[in-house]
Amino acid sequence: MLMSSDSSYPYIIHHEKLSLHLKIVDINSLFLHEEIIPEMLEKLAKEIRTDEVLRHPVIVDENSFVVLDGMHRVAALQMLNCKRIPACLVDYKDSSITVGAWYRTITSTSSHLIDNILKEIRGLGFRVKEGKVKSVEEIGKNGIVAEIKTRENSYLIYHTFENLKEAYDYIKAIENRLKLSNFQVDYETEIDSFRKLQEGKIDAIIETPRLSKEEIVKTALSGKVFAHKATRHVIPARPLNLNVPLQLLVTPNLSLEEVNEEFRRILMGKRLKMMPAGCRIENRKYEEDVYLFED
Repeated sequence: MLMSSDSSYPYIIHHEKLSLHLKIVDINSLFLHEEIIPEMLEKLAKEIRTDEVLRHPVIVDENSFVVLDGMHRVAALQMLNCKRIPACLVDYKDSSITVGAWYRTITSTSSHLIDNILKEIRGLGFRVKEGKVKSVEEIGKNGIVAEIKTRENSYLIYHTFENLKEAYDYIKAIENRLKLSNFQVDYETEIDSFRKLQEGKIDAIIETPRLSKEEIVKTALSGKVFAHKATRHVIPARPLNLNVPLQLLVTPNLSLEEVNEEFRRILMGKRLKMMPAGCRIENRKYEEDVYLFED
């Protein structure tokens, strides 16, 4: 683990697979790629206001300034009238950064579960037929919005769509319809969703399309956003617990250069601890290596 700084970045962590460039940036220069959930935004904004610090930086593509992780942190700071935000800038084109999907898991206490699920989906105007794709890459192509799996059967959901943003809008509509019909809908990784299905902890899975990096950037730069939980970015490493004072992000009479000099001073005064992938921090398991800043 090597740390350094230069005129462009106040603090750089050189991970074996990827360099993490830490910098405070203009909050209005960022582009979001997923929608904001009002309830989550209100809760986060309240926590930040109470703590008077932003604990973790957002993860941003250094080339396009598209936010890969931390949409609600951006929106929360904007709500708190912040002009700037701490960012971990990474090269999104690097092959070590991958894009996975969040599968929707469905549980219910009702009988005839799959029949009821299919009834609700067809009620929205979708065509559903029994069958399965040969590979997950087929989902999101040729009119296939998603695939539903139970322990016994598979079903394909069809509708016309021009791009994957529209496909995810349809998935969002299906989620909302199922929730209104008293189904429990949650989000799991591909591996965890199938494990829970086999263990009988859930009743069905909605397999969703995988998005490409190019489509994510193109959509974000156009000013549009995908539905919540459309992407699951896996990054080799991430920094946590920067604890940047909120006042530093609000104060209008400081230049960005002055702010970043203070940011560098704050980080250099902390200890940096590397924790391996699979570690648990505050009840969350991280798939990637974590660089933890400690006072």
